[in-house]
Amino acid sequence: MKVENISQTAGHPLHYEVINANHDDNQKAAVADARRAIESSADFTCGGTPPVPDHDATERQRAERIEAEQRRLIAWAKAHGKLGGRLPKDDVGGGEHIVRLDDKADRVFKATQLGKQKGYGIALGSYTHGATPSEYLDRLNLQNLIFNDDIRLERVVVKNGQPVIVTSQPAIKGTVPTQAAIDETMEAKGFEKLTPGAYYDANHGLLLYDLFPKNAMQAADGVIYPFDPVIQRIQADFAEFLRENPDRIHNR
Repeated sequence: MKVENISQTAGHPLHYEVINANHDDNQKAAVADARRAIESSADFTCGGTPPVPDHDATERQRAERIEAEQRRLIAWAKAHGKLGGRLPKDDVGGGEHIVRLDDKADRVFKATQLGKQKGYGIALGSYTHGATPSEYLDRLNLQNLIFNDDIRLERVVVKNGQPVIVTSQPAIKGTVPTQAAIDETMEAKGFEKLTPGAYYDANHGLLLYDLFPKNAMQAADGVIYPFDPVIQRIQADFAEFLRENPDRIHNR
């Protein structure tokens, strides 16, 4: 698989093109539909407004936002036939997620864990950590765009009145990349290295971290695929703080 960067214009989304002779039109259509579902769910869950950085929110503000977004996510899933089903069995032992490798489908299934962070993955903040549902979905959409991944929103399962997000992505076979190879990949994509495993794209206000060799795989064609990079939107002042205090990125 060959990845070509098409544009990284300030104020516009990242766009990448995947050139792969083995992908037929049906496969490409399925990937496009899956990406639209994640983008649609993120937009509706956020309340129909563009995703914005929220690192200065207080604990109370985050809790109120999460509760409102949970209701919207359930409504979106019900309207789009994505509500219900079972949670995957945890047979891999992930950190943020329940993780199951499906050898038959050649995909990895993941489910968010309500008891970890704020239930929807990592996110740095000035006063409190943890992502909201829409921030988590936005993170998945950004991962698809930046790395040409094929993350799919499989379903939303309600547990104790709260939505759990179940996704899948390809099981990549390959070797563990070096940190230097990861650094080169991120530089080529327009990211500045803040500290090992953490990068910042000033043009788009994106912080990407937890990208260590143990969290990535390098395919036979040399392309690096991260497992679970944390991607969040941040403001310039927060980026400057992290430049001056890079130890705060991984110390949470």
